[in-house]
Amino acid sequence: MSQRFIGRALQTYDLFVHNYRVSAQVDTRHRTMNDVLNDRLTSYLELFDSYVSRVDQPGRIIAHYPQAMLRKDGVSFVIVPEEQSRPSGQRAYSYIGRSRYEVFLALPFIEVKGEMFMTGKLDLHHFLVKETEQFFPIGAGTASLALSSDITFEGEAFLVNKERTEFFGVTEPPSMSTRF
Repeated sequence: MSQRFIGRALQTYDLFVHNYRVSAQVDTRHRTMNDVLNDRLTSYLELFDSYVSRVDQPGRIIAHYPQAMLRKDGVSFVIVPEEQSRPSGQRAYSYIGRSRYEVFLALPFIEVKGEMFMTGKLDLHHFLVKETEQFFPIGAGTASLALSSDITFEGEAFLVNKERTEFFGVTEPPSMSTRF
């Protein structure tokens, strides 16, 4: 076996860039996709067995490449299993003592709805400006095209690029909402 293949751990993901969905295998090297995307030592993802489709025609494959590269900062979001949405070593989310926020995100040409769980009150300024991670998790995600909401993409979790987030709206958790 070649040295190149030692430690390889290919996982299949749907990655969304501008107007395209790229379904591809990514070598995570036994890390979570959260770790891979937030690794500041690399600016590209190496993709294998990539299928490219336009987001408005997701069932029509326009290209297939056995090997490709993708700039991480150009990725709007990635659909991942829940366990891939958190950093390696972080235990499964405990919902006890955490507040659930429903979120709405406007990305270029795409709307994302889902949920976030946070300890205490969510401070959007701190979260978006001062947190260092470029990609953040959204649970129970649904994405739809802004101009054609009948086309949707769903997943256990999304990893969303902060830099591609143009609008970030949240609801207050029930315990923090004002009740009349």
